Amino acid sequence: EKCLKCGSCVLVCPTCYCFDVRDESDLSLTRGERYRTWDGCLLEDFAKVASGENFRGTKASRYRHRYNKKGVYLFDRFGFIACVGCGRCSSQCIPDIANPVDVFNDLYGLIVGAGKSMEPVETGEVASEPGEEIDFAPLMATVVDKRPMGTLEMLLELRLDDGSELGHQPGQFVGVSIFGVGEAPISVTSSPTSGPNFQLCVRKIGNVTTALHNLNVGDKVGIRGPFGRGFDTEGLKGKDLLFIAGGLGIAPLRSFFNYVLDRRSDYGKVTILYGCKVPSEMLFTDEVQSWDGREDIDHRLTVDSCTEDDGWANNVGVITSLIPGVDIDVERTYCIVVGPPIMYRFVIRSLKEKGVPDDHIIVSLERRMKCGVGKCGHCQMNGVYVCQEGPVFNYADVKDLPEAFE
Repeated sequence: EKCLKCGSCVLVCPTCYCFDVRDESDLSLTRGERYRTWDGCLLEDFAKVASGENFRGTKASRYRHRYNKKGVYLFDRFGFIACVGCGRCSSQCIPDIANPVDVFNDLYGLIVGAGKSMEPVETGEVASEPGEEIDFAPLMATVVDKRPMGTLEMLLELRLDDGSELGHQPGQFVGVSIFGVGEAPISVTSSPTSGPNFQLCVRKIGNVTTALHNLNVGDKVGIRGPFGRGFDTEGLKGKDLLFIAGGLGIAPLRSFFNYVLDRRSDYGKVTILYGCKVPSEMLFTDEVQSWDGREDIDHRLTVDSCTEDDGWANNVGVITSLIPGVDIDVERTYCIVVGPPIMYRFVIRSLKEKGVPDDHIIVSLERRMKCGVGKCGHCQMNGVYVCQEGPVFNYADVKDLPEAFE
């Protein structure tokens, strides 16, 4: 409770490598630079995403992550403990509470007690210069179309200037740069089958996304990626699919859903449940209306609330109110769930009540992502880097991670 959340301990640590990326421009707004600056996992906003959700919002959770990262996660992954015993954190702690020696001695006892070896790690020679194989430079892309979607959303269609295709898989994301403002991670909402252009659904919630909304056709942006692990399009062939989208979750899910529709014969029964707070927040309404004309899919819509003036003729209630009415073959059906963090626990509970096994539930998790290549540390969830091993996960693999669904 004495911790001031100042971050001094992590900023002086020689083995802390978490960083942030910032843009600065000169007064002419024609020149600027992007630079890397140190960041620390004990800072309050380190894991906060643009929507305001903070997956490590308490001091206790940040301390747990810091010491477990240095003493457990890195050891499990690479075989070493990231503390050199220099004492810098203790000497710089303003309230004088940092005592990493006791913490790491305790962690050592737990590791050895669990039967794990603490042999020295042979690193060998460094094969390349640091950063040589990681290209942080974005590719240039041009806005070829823009279309307002909801009250806060804009659909941008982009084309890479070098003429290449993005080459993404459904569920992956890209880093979108507005030079002088910054970069934001955004899911690709178009299917890889849609051609050389790709689409991003951008919600206006910060400086970068506001700048993206203000773009005109012909303007330039920077693109890095695609990053992460997307949906297993091959492994799910022949399976029944139940898509469950809440709010803006329809954007990353749309990429996979349209991919399935373009290859309809490769998949079994397809059902989509889509819910929003109010009718005016429903996205891709033209596509949603087109589902009415298809006999090869089952779709159901809901809103949390509406008025008579909305003219809403579908279900009223939270997204889970649709699940009891869906016929699910639990042996054949895989459920793809994408939505706001609070939605997951209730949707997953409803699916389990229907008998759906854990390994038949697939989720896409939102985390703060600065680099996309597992280096900056912001998206780390225990020993998992969401930008690399996700954002798409099998629920069975992450259900017990403390920061996954809390």
